Amino acid sequence: MQKLQTGKRPLSFYALSVFFVLFVLFLYGPMSAIYILSFQGPSGGLTFPMRGWSLRWFDALFSQQRTGDFAGAFTRSMILAAMVLLLTVAISVVAGLAFRRRFVGAAFVFYLAVASLIMPGLLVGLGVGLTFQTLGVQTKWFASALGAQLTWTLPFG
Repeated sequence: MQKLQTGKRPLSFYALSVFFVLFVLFLYGPMSAIYILSFQGPSGGLTFPMRGWSLRWFDALFSQQRTGDFAGAFTRSMILAAMVLLLTVAISVVAGLAFRRRFVGAAFVFYLAVASLIMPGLLVGLGVGLTFQTLGVQTKWFASALGAQLTWTLPFG
């Protein structure tokens, strides 16, 4: 019969566990602090200790401001996300079919999928903006932003 392990773990397990916990705190600590401080009262800011509790900052976030229209930007972002989702799924399914069966344009779809894996998304996203600017075409969220977002999502599709 095999001898059962006694349950003792090496010291490296505990050292790596402490390192992992510190890494998670470093990664999520600032975001958690901002999340907690967002419930601060009207006289508070982004500092501890908290001065009361309220939802004032969330109301200010979604109301019209001098600095911009967050609600409009949020709505446009959600519409853009839905458009990118639908196009990514459609293009990815067609690209998947290009791997399995031949159809008209299958080679183009295949090379488009491979190109999106090779080209860095950040450079392509910046290139889309520069191309629109160079051609004198006004950038719109549903045109240039759609192309830039698709360069990030298509490789995952």
